[in-house]
Amino acid sequence: MEIIGDGTAEQFEALVAADQVAQQDRQRREQLRRWLADGSVRVATRNGSPVGYTVVEPSFFGHDFLVLIVVGEQHRKAGIGQLLMADVETRERDAKLFTSTNLSNQVMQRLLARRGWVSSGMVFGLDEGDPEVFYQFPQSPRPAIERNDTEAVSL
Repeated sequence: MEIIGDGTAEQFEALVAADQVAQQDRQRREQLRRWLADGSVRVATRNGSPVGYTVVEPSFFGHDFLVLIVVGEQHRKAGIGQLLMADVETRERDAKLFTSTNLSNQVMQRLLARRGWVSSGMVFGLDEGDPEVFYQFPQSPRPAIERNDTEAVSL
């Protein structure tokens, strides 16, 4: 059974083991330590062991941004990515939710499409020859009374 919860510093080594980039990249490992300290990491565990994680930061023009989703190679195609995405999408937030991926990352683009994310633009020049495609999670509008929209409230 998979369980998703907040990431902890004690899970660092197991998260690195699930993250092929972190295994090779010292900067990614240092960033992972900062994300864990900041409380930005959510972890999927199976039988008590981390198998994947997400990072969400309020860093995109004041809105939440899904910076990273990682699923350990041996756990892919088992629904872990779907579970992690559902966790990100359903967490309470006041800000809009965005993410991005390279145009070449068809796996992530398919995951986003299946989950209903909407393309919101493309930026060239970040990775030479591989534009970055941005997506927004479509939030349902809050009822007028919650928005404090007095025109929609009749007395």
